[in-house]
Amino acid sequence: MTCWETIQAYGLRSIGIGEKLLPTTDFTLCQQFTLIGSGLIWNLYFGILAIALGFFLATAVALAKTARNPLIRKPADWFVFVFRGSPLFIQFFFAYFLFLSLKQQAPWLDPLTSAAVGALLVLFLNTAAYSAEIFHGALQAIPKGDLEAADAYGLAGWRKFRRMTF
Repeated sequence: MTCWETIQAYGLRSIGIGEKLLPTTDFTLCQQFTLIGSGLIWNLYFGILAIALGFFLATAVALAKTARNPLIRKPADWFVFVFRGSPLFIQFFFAYFLFLSLKQQAPWLDPLTSAAVGALLVLFLNTAAYSAEIFHGALQAIPKGDLEAADAYGLAGWRKFRRMTF
């Protein structure tokens, strides 16, 4: 099998296009790179979706972490603590077995038992927790003088934000 035939047969294997079975003998360097590259497609897919969706949750969690009200602040602190404090591999296992057990109780959760959907959900939450901590640090780094300048310029949104957080 030539290198071009290998790419045609296995290049998009990870998304369901091409050969279903892996080659069993005589692995060439081209086959190895093609199979690794086809798996890279899934990594890009998961990474882009987790970052894109996690951004919005991270922004909300970061704002909640700066709130004075403990009913808003504490759940955000615990969310970040749990998802940053536990290994990602363990989160994958917990989510997978949780979804399997929930499937028996609630059949409408059947799509979550797919490994891809469960993995995407865990990556989404993990990315949101790490990004929330970064955004929270950025919010805390805003100098007090800048907030006072925003008040002087009449930015009413900053005044509400300042009352809520500082």
